[in-house]
Formats: sequence, C-alpha cells, structure tokens
Amino acid sequence: MTASDRIRPADVRRCARLVDECRDHGADHHAWQTRLLTGLFSLLDAQVGISGNMRDFGPGRPNQHLGSLRLGWPDRRAEHAWLEYVENVPVERTPEFPSLARTTGAIVTRLRDQLWDRTSWYRSRAFNEIHRRSGIDDYVISLQRLPVGGLCHSLWIHRPVGAPPFGRRHWWMLRYVHERVGRLVGGPLASAVEPSVADLTPRRRQILDGLLDGDSEKQIAYRLDLSRPTVHEHVMAVYRHFGVSSRGELMAWFVGRTRPPRLET
Repeated sequence: MTASDRIRPADVRRCARLVDECRDHGADHHAWQTRLLTGLFSLLDAQVGISGNMRDFGPGRPNQHLGSLRLGWPDRRAEHAWLEYVENVPVERTPEFPSLARTTGAIVTRLRDQLWDRTSWYRSRAFNEIHRRSGIDDYVISLQRLPVGGLCHSLWIHRPVGAPPFGRRHWWMLRYVHERVGRLVGGPLASAVEPSVADLTPRRRQILDGLLDGDSEKQIAYRLDLSRPTVHEHVMAVYRHFGVSSRGELMAWFVGRTRPPRLET
C-alpha cells in the first residue's frame, strides 16, 4: 500500500460527518441523495455522481428501476450523451452488470481497474463511445442490497477525462459511507419507494410545515391568508400523498427523521 492509499483519521471523520449530514435531510429521499453525492464529490475529488435505486437486482430478475439522481455534468452535451446511453442500454446489458450481479454479500464496491484492465478499457466502446463523449473516465461503483423491500441502492462516482484514477483509499471511503447510509434507509432516511416531500407543490409544502408545527387548520389558514375550506382540501391532499389518514399518522411518518427545511411564505 502506498502512502496515498493509507486511510487517515481525518478521512474517517469526514466520512462520518457526511453520513450525519445525510440524516439531516432524511425525510426526503431526493434531498439526502443530493447531499450524499455532493459530499462524495468533495470527499473523493470527483465530478459526476449517480445515485440509483432498484428492486430485485440480480441475474434473471426483473431489476425494476426506481429512479436515479445524476449530478455534476460539465455541460448539457455531456449529460445528454449519458442519458442517451441510459435510455438505450438496460442495466442488464452494461459491462459492469455481470460482475456486480454475481456477488452475494450485502454490499460490493469496485474500482474501475478491478472490472477492466486499462488497455481493454481505453479500447472499449464503453469508454470511447459513451464515457468519453460524456466527459468522464475513471470511476468507482458501489451496490448495496438494502434491508427493506428487496431494494438495492447504487452509487457510481466518476472523474473527468484526464484526471488521475481513483485509488484504494477512495474505494474504502465510498464503501464506508455507502455501508452506513444503507443501514439507515427505511429508518432515518426515506427510501425510494416512499413518498417524497419534493413532489409536493410549494403550497402543500407550506401546509405540511404547519401540520408538523402542530398548527390547526384555522391557524394555517390565517398565516397563509387562505380560506379554511381551501386549507382543508390541501391537508387532505397531503395525507393522501403520504398514505395516511390523520395528523397523528402523518407525525408518525416523520418520527426519527429530520423534518424538511421550512418553506418560507
């Protein structure tokens, strides 16, 4: 192991801090995944990140795709090139799938150099027609089978073309963060199959804030300058969104989770 590959106490502290910061956004799966990716960019000196959610990942399974968050593209052309690839190549046909799908443990993390020898990589269609067009080259990927509902969560972190490759230290940091984040999904961190706060309209976000503050419908109506019937209609829509039928059930949904930041009126 070279000096640059050694894990430092500061690395462990930064990784643990990032996990805590994800918890600070735990009620909204879009928000905590965004914080996770932006934190990993800093932690791993990376540019592009993809946080993917699937159900039943593995060979011979339906591999139901539940949405991805993709951040950090240098420009729209690069992002469009990658989206074109995603839309035309199912996950089962990606070069990485066979190696990742064969694993039986809860989590597998791989450097690109553990999946490809460099000569083959730089001659491959995957690099020349896809990654290079998207402005990215080296990557480290991690797949975790979560303890809830047959869900899988993947992280794919890239460096731009021309950047030095990831090393063992980066592999360890990604695995450390991913493993600990995965333990929280379905508890402090909302999963991809749960309703998202981000999908509420701005007005219903304000209604949610009032409900979580313990305000009555009358108080919410006064604060937002709305009629009480209008507020009641929004309250019912918020309940339907979260699959609950009462304020108590709504409050229970947020127990153990940091509530979303208040949406200012």
